[in-house]
Amino acid sequence: MAKLLLFLNAFYLGLGTFFSFYLAPLLFKVLEKEYAGRVVEKVFPVYFGLGLILGSLSLILGFRLGKWVVIVMILNLIILAFQEFYVLPISHHFKFTDYETFMRWHGISMVLNLIHLLLVFVLCIKLYLIL
Repeated sequence: MAKLLLFLNAFYLGLGTFFSFYLAPLLFKVLEKEYAGRVVEKVFPVYFGLGLILGSLSLILGFRLGKWVVIVMILNLIILAFQEFYVLPISHHFKFTDYETFMRWHGISMVLNLIHLLLVFVLCIKLYLIL
């Protein structure tokens, strides 16, 4: 079970790290800001949705591995749900009405994403040590 959880979470960690630290910044370097924003705006719901699916599966499968795994997965699910269902809609709204407020929410989103990825990284280390 731990190997499957490690695989799922390592895959998501790689995907999230690649998107957050390479692909999104690259899009903003090579495309006009408006077009890059449109692309990234379409990717975020899929990215956070995939995280919710894999996080839920990890939570269900991780119950046998101890309380620590469950707590980390619950924290991750809370962060992802908050991002998907609260931060993204608010950011989208303010993007067109108040750019300064949009940038504030964008910063919040970036910090939450970093915390989420760090939690997944710590979970991967913990799962690796269990093997």
